Amino acid sequence: AGLMITGDLPVVWEFLAANPVVIRYNIITAITSASGQLSIFYTIKEFGPIVFTIIMTTRQMFSICISAVLFGHTISIVAFFGAFVVFSVLFYQIERKYNSRNSKVVTSGAPR
Repeated sequence: AGLMITGDLPVVWEFLAANPVVIRYNIITAITSASGQLSIFYTIKEFGPIVFTIIMTTRQMFSICISAVLFGHTISIVAFFGAFVVFSVLFYQIERKYNSRNSKVVTSGAPR
């Protein structure tokens, strides 16, 4: 709708006609985006938002480290400290949730 309002639809059609391989790339991008969203929804539904946060934070940390190695970027002490704080809070939340579940199991399983 936005392309029709701005009048850019003919420009897009012209570009697609001149570069048909772009259609294939757009389809691949759409499929991978939809698959990624389904994976996100499934992970949150099955394991909860804390686990998802850990997965995404870990993925970002690996991306940063790989970028530093491949492209020679430097990682400052402040960045290391920030990562330490983030992971400390996340793992504390997991431990607290785990201990809370275990205490409920022990309490509910005790004879009255």
